[in-house]
Amino acid sequence: MNGWLILLAGAMTGVGVALLVGTLVPTHPDLHAAMARLDPRAVEVDAFDPSGRHPRLDRVRRRVLPPLVEALGLRRFAADLHVVAQTAEDLAVRKVAYALAGLAAPVLLAVVLGATGVVLPGVVPALLGVVLAGLLFFVPDADLHRRASTAREDLRRAASVYLELVALERAADAGTNEALDRAANIGTSREFVQIRDALFSAHLAGQPPWQGLADLGAANGVPEFGDLADITRTAGESGAAIYASLRARASSLRTQLLTAATAKANAASEHMVVPVAMLGLTFMVLLAYPAFARILYG
Repeated sequence: MNGWLILLAGAMTGVGVALLVGTLVPTHPDLHAAMARLDPRAVEVDAFDPSGRHPRLDRVRRRVLPPLVEALGLRRFAADLHVVAQTAEDLAVRKVAYALAGLAAPVLLAVVLGATGVVLPGVVPALLGVVLAGLLFFVPDADLHRRASTAREDLRRAASVYLELVALERAADAGTNEALDRAANIGTSREFVQIRDALFSAHLAGQPPWQGLADLGAANGVPEFGDLADITRTAGESGAAIYASLRARASSLRTQLLTAATAKANAASEHMVVPVAMLGLTFMVLLAYPAFARILYG
């Protein structure tokens, strides 16, 4: 039984390590992947290049991962994956690696205990492995949701700043297209790089710049860029004055961000009530224990 457990643990550990190494090995993206990054509507990027330094590994990933993605239904995370610059194949690898790690951990523990003389029934590590694998299988989903929420908050902050910059450019008598381009070139953060890429992608496609902003908001799940696109579309198509509208939308967005930050801070403060109360109760018990012990035991 111990020999079987050792072989099973080694096999699962090897598969997990191979999957992790496969995701960490750098590859050379082709022209298709580079152009897809400029398109905010592209939620999937072909990250497997058969001309890389590991063609066999890339070939295996091409054959295994796409069917696995379809079987697990990971396309539903397209917006979250796009906002964190990952693919469904990356998520599939993480989920499988976490599940294999959870499946192998109890087996490895049983092997270690067996080496010390404590023999567990074979069904115990098997059941624990299945339960732990099932739990860890969903950990990448929760982590993806958390990172996507953080990325969207950063994009909303960037949208608020971008609205103000566009309004200032319009106040300086810049045209709509010129105002959008100038405002996007001011920022140097990752979010402003995405805005510039969206504008450049719209320019390459022969579309107006506000269409690129609308596509950026739709692809990342940030409707604030869609609002900006609607406002600038009005100015671009009918020549309407949009300075007041831009400032009002920026002010409204700042208020929403401030309200959300305040609610998050209040929730964090409420979560600290229980630990602080437990700490105070423990301190009172430590102070009162000598007196109670003297009364009870003389």
